[in-house]
Amino acid sequence: MASVRGARRLPLAEFLVGPKRHALGPDELIAAVHVPATTGPQGFAKVGPRNAMAIAVVSFALSLDPEGGTVGAAIGSAGPTALQVPEAASFLAGVLEDRALWQSRAPLRDEERRRFAELVVEVSRPIDDRRGTAAYRRHALGVLAARVLGWAWDEYRRSR
Repeated sequence: MASVRGARRLPLAEFLVGPKRHALGPDELIAAVHVPATTGPQGFAKVGPRNAMAIAVVSFALSLDPEGGTVGAAIGSAGPTALQVPEAASFLAGVLEDRALWQSRAPLRDEERRRFAELVVEVSRPIDDRRGTAAYRRHALGVLAARVLGWAWDEYRRSR
């Protein structure tokens, strides 16, 4: 963020402070968004009334980093702000490490994908509003998490 007073950086979790609220000062502009590069596949999916320029009913993002052996995951529209899901990411990273899947590129088990999706849903804090009920958002988020994981892992398995 930049203003006549200078520039500053904030992690996204500190920038997003509540529904429709941010930490941007009245005289500041967003000058850049810094996103670390990853070496593996990424995926994003949302449920919404149309593909672009619409507030999502719920969304999910995933990043696989085979070089670092890490997983990043976040949800949108299922809490007061975008939420990271570290428990689900740690679970998946552990599965990939423990079963040596980064090296073998073997398929994930259905129960592993299911548990990952459950952990994603557990972090969510959806509300009922005119776009959807909290129950629908939780259900849709679980479906998105499992699908995006499947797509990203399949992409990784095909890459060499």
